[in-house]
Amino acid sequence: MTRTEIINHLIKKIQANSYLEIGVREPSGNFDNIICPNKTAIDPFPLGPDIIPLTSDDFFAQNTSKFDVIFIDGLHHADQVEKDIINSLEVLNENGYIVCHDMNPTNELMQIVPIQTDGEWTGDCWKAWVKVRSTNPNLNMEVVNTDFGVGIITVGKQKLLELDNQNLTYDEFSFNKKEWLNLISTNDFHEKYKF
Repeated sequence: MTRTEIINHLIKKIQANSYLEIGVREPSGNFDNIICPNKTAIDPFPLGPDIIPLTSDDFFAQNTSKFDVIFIDGLHHADQVEKDIINSLEVLNENGYIVCHDMNPTNELMQIVPIQTDGEWTGDCWKAWVKVRSTNPNLNMEVVNTDFGVGIITVGKQKLLELDNQNLTYDEFSFNKKEWLNLISTNDFHEKYKF
């Protein structure tokens, strides 16, 4: 199951009318395959037409629209991902979804910032996820264990993640990922988000 399939499923579930993608880069990778009436794409270095050529910070600073589903796949640095989540919450319509990619790196090298590999790279997005899960009780957050971790955020209630002064190292993440990410299977996703 891919991030695209998850996003389209959520769009269909709530009959979403508006979709925002942060970090499009090459639109054929995901954006072009999203089925939603009104789609907005942003990327500071776009490789396709109809993409707003702004950073997410600059976009949010001038944006006046709200969205039903927002996909965060921009700069894969924890501090920026955290900002993108917080800014997205401000423009998310009631009952909407924020979807975050690359929350579950499968080895230490693929999450090192700055990038150290020619292969798959998730960056340290997971650190932003863990921080938001440990500080915001007014959300529901879980990561589908597919496609390097597809996080789903909705407004709701959650028990805050207690880190007990643990360092946000990859070793700690690897040991605690099921709890820290609130990791669910694709079967769990289909059951929980059925319509």
